[in-house]
Amino acid sequence: MTMSAPALGALAVDPTDVVALWAEARLRYLAEDFPPYGSPAWYALHPDDPVRFASVIDAAEKWRKYGDEAELLQWFREASQRPEAIHRRRTLAELDEKARQCRVQALDAWTARRAAITPNPRWPQAAIPGQENRT
Repeated sequence: MTMSAPALGALAVDPTDVVALWAEARLRYLAEDFPPYGSPAWYALHPDDPVRFASVIDAAEKWRKYGDEAELLQWFREASQRPEAIHRRRTLAELDEKARQCRVQALDAWTARRAAITPNPRWPQAAIPGQENRT
């Protein structure tokens, strides 16, 4: 399988992505067609062949943009699995109750933490908003 660069009239990359622009320019300079990196056709090329280097740049750009191929394929597998049946999912009322419980837990944790705070005696006296009679 041979890779081919897009036609010269069409810009194949985001013009604000400097790395992609550099890679695209190098690919066009080195070769219009090149085999995929690591393929038997790639191995058959001479180590100094610019076409071989074009394949390396192409593979590096794909890695930079898309990451690990195995990880990407795993994501596609997970994304393409059938979603859980709707009758087995949590209802809106259950989700609302869970959110309420989280808010209560957060408020309890904040109240306990705030009660444990003791002001430094060197701090200036300040009025507490809503409690004007306390300082």
